[in-house]
Amino acid sequence: MSLNPNTRLYGKRSLLELLDPARPRDRACLEAFERELDMPWALYHVRRLFLLSGSGERRPVMRSTECLDIGRPQQLAQRLITVSERHGVDVEHDPLYGRARAWLRPRREAWPMAEELFVTAPARVIDKQDKHFEREWHALLSGSAARLPLA
Repeated sequence: MSLNPNTRLYGKRSLLELLDPARPRDRACLEAFERELDMPWALYHVRRLFLLSGSGERRPVMRSTECLDIGRPQQLAQRLITVSERHGVDVEHDPLYGRARAWLRPRREAWPMAEELFVTAPARVIDKQDKHFEREWHALLSGSAARLPLA
């Protein structure tokens, strides 16, 4: 969910939203979740393309995910916050679990569109990029991609 906040496992709600820390059974699950998060984290650059076919139909979403750095959650979040604020980019920060997210290009309603963000999350996501992603990215944005000097 760090890389894509629109992802939900239970309809419109996440599992974390269903758990109540005041209930002992839920608290045990939340403690296990917190132990799982006690690992190296990464700072990721995530981009998505929502494109249309020649006939105007929605194509499958194209993705690019790149790990920029590895470290502790709060350290990476602070780095993202500092650089983002310097460049006038708002940052969402969850101090409880350490995740930080800076949107350079938020998702819009209408296709075609591009989405771009930097986010911190557990270091479990491998770098990946769909074939022809860069070509499609530059074609849609005409080379105007926003930048944050995090790489």
